Amino acid sequence: MSNHLIKTAVEKKKTGQIYHELTRGIVSVYVFLILVIYPFYFQDKYYNIGYAKWKFFLNLTFGTGAVLAAGTILYFIYLVWSHELKKNFQNVQISVPDRFVFSYLIVVMISTLCSPYKNQVIWGADGWYMGLIAQLCFVMIYYFVSRYWKWDNTAVAFWLGAAFGVFLLAVIMRFRIDPLKLYQGLEEQYVITFLTTIGQATWYSSYIVLLFPLGMFAFWFYDGRLLRILTGIFTSIGFMTIITQNSDSIFVALGIMIFVLLWFSLESNKRFRRFLEVMMICFMSFKFIGICQLLFPTKAVPLGNIFIFCSQSGLTWALLAGTVIVYAGFCLAEKRRKIDIARIKVVRMIVLFILITGIGLTVAYIYLNTTGKLPENYRSNSNYLLFNEYWGNNRGLSWMASAKSFVQGNLLRQIAGCGPDGFSLYVQSFFGEELARKWGQSVALTCAHNEWLNVLVNLGIAGAAAYLGIFISSAARFWKKTKKHPELIAIVMAILCYMGHNFFCYQQIVCTPTIFILIGVGESIIRHE
Repeated sequence: MSNHLIKTAVEKKKTGQIYHELTRGIVSVYVFLILVIYPFYFQDKYYNIGYAKWKFFLNLTFGTGAVLAAGTILYFIYLVWSHELKKNFQNVQISVPDRFVFSYLIVVMISTLCSPYKNQVIWGADGWYMGLIAQLCFVMIYYFVSRYWKWDNTAVAFWLGAAFGVFLLAVIMRFRIDPLKLYQGLEEQYVITFLTTIGQATWYSSYIVLLFPLGMFAFWFYDGRLLRILTGIFTSIGFMTIITQNSDSIFVALGIMIFVLLWFSLESNKRFRRFLEVMMICFMSFKFIGICQLLFPTKAVPLGNIFIFCSQSGLTWALLAGTVIVYAGFCLAEKRRKIDIARIKVVRMIVLFILITGIGLTVAYIYLNTTGKLPENYRSNSNYLLFNEYWGNNRGLSWMASAKSFVQGNLLRQIAGCGPDGFSLYVQSFFGEELARKWGQSVALTCAHNEWLNVLVNLGIAGAAAYLGIFISSAARFWKKTKKHPELIAIVMAILCYMGHNFFCYQQIVCTPTIFILIGVGESIIRHE
């Protein structure tokens, strides 16, 4: 090879390295700002927090996207000029999640073009902003994070440090300790609805289910005394904020979180012992909150019955005592080399059977109870066991209106939907009078309070399939790689917890960017292995 050819090859390699290093640096800064700075950003306390978060996200993402787009275009021009474009495309790896994200992008654009509500679907409904622009941002986030972000323990430590600050603030605010004066001037009836710098309680519970699994995983998996102490404190505060944030949806995510952690804990004695330590921290944290509530009744913000039950009931003491006994017995058996949890394969099957049976029986009971097919003495009027318009804090009405609107729509709407975040106008066209009688003319139903049903209405069957495919394919892909990359266990937990939690919630501007970042992080771990 001549000196000229060698020099040309070196220059091409150097140019590619410069582009990738610069892009990686920009993406790392963006992820840092979203996961470390963004959660704390607010303006005018809770009166303007949603719009303030949206503007922060939009300006940061547009600015970063413009720089990345300009750099990428210049790099493409260079590849064409140097006859390297074909070679680069031949080396591109396309995963199943990549395909679903690309399909989602196409459906979102088609749905927007076909929408009769173009004035709304471009930017989204006021206060939600989940229109075309936001969806394009989410796709861009996934692409650049999955290609250019690399796992960095220091960066993740900053994420968890920020999450710890948010969690701690939420816990003390539930005892009316308000260092940022966020409750100042807020009517008492709204105190239960808002907390910390995330804002609405349901937004905050979505934030918990995404960041808490990462810190809990670190306590469960890593060694080192100082690291375990710090992550143990994080885990304890995380459980405390779970039991004080007051959004019932968190319990679905908590159940998924515990199930996934237990599943992976049954692979070794060490992991199972760590799982028992996590559960002891869980029950101790619940009881600590309960004791504080009893000691300071005038300071504690009144919570829902299920939260008070978990923090103050005797059952929690019994579960804590039982876990301590099992832990002590397990440690003794392990010391005497009389147990190897990985060899007891039936345990996993029992756990899976209990989960599936529990879900099946619950669904069957709700169906039989709702249709009146149960004997009188077995029926229940519980808000969660009788499906009607009041079911799940009025989610029943939202779900019924959403499902009926989808069914009554024409074929185009069923396939491509009414446009991203066009839900409120579309459902209003079918059930405007009924919803007005329920909530008044000034209140609009802006989403289904079920992210998967919501996307079905907004983007049709095509969009729902693509969107669900992103989450399911990512969780499956990451699950298969957990033996080689254990950190993916934390990402899998976050994805599945988000899916379960948002069966009762919705896309929003704080946590939807975060889940796309985490999915991108999981993909990047595999790509850079």
